[in-house]
Amino acid sequence: MAFRRALPVLALALPATAAPVKFFVAPYFTGIFYSGSDVKDTGANFALYGSASINYGEHVVEGLYGYTRIKFKGNASNWNENDYAVAYTGYGLYPLYFRLGAYYIATDNDHYSDGGKVFFGDVGLVQKFKYDFGTFVSYSDYRRGVAALQLRPHAGFYRWKDFYSGFYFGADLTYINVKNPQNIGITKKNYYSAGASVTYFTGYYSITASGWVGERTLMVDKGGFVVYNLEEKYKGGVALEGKLFYKKNLTFGLSAGYQLYKEISTKNDVGVFSITASIGYSF
Repeated sequence: MAFRRALPVLALALPATAAPVKFFVAPYFTGIFYSGSDVKDTGANFALYGSASINYGEHVVEGLYGYTRIKFKGNASNWNENDYAVAYTGYGLYPLYFRLGAYYIATDNDHYSDGGKVFFGDVGLVQKFKYDFGTFVSYSDYRRGVAALQLRPHAGFYRWKDFYSGFYFGADLTYINVKNPQNIGITKKNYYSAGASVTYFTGYYSITASGWVGERTLMVDKGGFVVYNLEEKYKGGVALEGKLFYKKNLTFGLSAGYQLYKEISTKNDVGVFSITASIGYSF
C-alpha cells in the first residue's frame, strides 16, 4: 500500500527470551489523513503481526497480514488491498545475521501492483546492546513491466545512561532504481534519500523520533514489512513513536507520522498524517 506504519522488526537486535521458544502477537490499527489532495480523502489499515523466537533467539520467524482501505474523493472507487508477508532471520553465526523474506499484494483495483511480489534480504553484523550495521536489499516485481531494485545500508549504536536506560542512534542511506517508470507516469529512474533516528529506552518504556529527506518511490521499509506500492514520489517525513512495557509480556504502542509526496495526476504537494495504536502480547 502507499502508507503503512512501522511493525516490529527483529533483524537489528538479538532477541532475549526466557524460554527456548517465545511467541509475540500484535494487532495494529492505523488512521490515515490526507491534506492538499484532490484525489484521496482518508484511509485506514488493520494489520496482524506475529513472530516466533526459537532457541533463545537464534532463529526468528515473522508473519504479517494487513488490510488497507483508502477513500477517494468524487466518484472514484475506493482502494481495497490485502497484504501478506513472511520473513526469517538467523543468528546462528552470531555476531553475523541474515534475513530473508517475501511480501505479496492483492487488490481488487485495476492497478499495476495487484499480484505484486517483493523479495527482500538483509545481512550484517550485530553486537548485542553495542552496535549493528548491515545492508538491506529488495526487488519489487509488478505488472506492466515495472520493477524496483532497492539498496539500503544502515547502522546504529548504543549509548548507555545507566544499567537500565540509554539511547540508540540509527542512520541509513537508500537508493531505488525503477524499471520502466514511464509505464506508471513516473519520469525518473533513480531515487536517493537519507534517514536518522534516536531512541531513548528504559525497562518500562521507549520513545523514538525519526525522520528522512530526499526522494523515494516504490519504497520497501521496516525490514520488508512496509511497502509503498503506489506511484507517488515522497519527499520527506518525520515520526514519533512511544512504547510502554507492562509486566514483561504486554506492549502498548502509539505512533504518529507525517510525510509529504507529489500527487501524480494533480501535481499537488500532499501531506499524509497517520496515527497508529497497537497492543502486543508475548508468551
